[in-house]
Amino acid sequence: MLTLNAQMLYEKYQFHNRIMHHFIDDINHEESLLQLPFKHNCMNWILGHIVTNRSHVLEVVGAKHAWQEEIRELYHQDTQPVSEETPSIKFGKLITYLDESVSLLESALENISEEWLDENFNNYRGEKTRYEHIDSFHWHESFHLGQLEILKAFIESEP
Repeated sequence: MLTLNAQMLYEKYQFHNRIMHHFIDDINHEESLLQLPFKHNCMNWILGHIVTNRSHVLEVVGAKHAWQEEIRELYHQDTQPVSEETPSIKFGKLITYLDESVSLLESALENISEEWLDENFNNYRGEKTRYEHIDSFHWHESFHLGQLEILKAFIESEP
């Protein structure tokens, strides 16, 4: 059974997934690589970056997943932009990882205590409580959610 804070964290990520699916469903891999007419990352990189941050969330809660290194290599902060000429992960595979991350998060949070969430955890973002890390990754994801909406409109406007 999820504690109150664990339930809140899970519901936040689950809610983001539902919103993201409004923007990413029906987008194919080629469309996900379309470049805006100014310097900005494409939808493939943005979704890959969100999934990368989800891999950090899973790390905080001790959830193992096979795609951690694959995703971080291409979509971590300061990695090269994704285009038709650069390596990328197929868009459908990124969506699978996104959805899997929510299930893995729920399973990992299932039997943890509030005290465990309040323990300090150290990663590349420094030392914070586990709850603060998970919540700050969620806030960061919110920023990128808006980019997905704009990119969806752009892709739909392409001839």
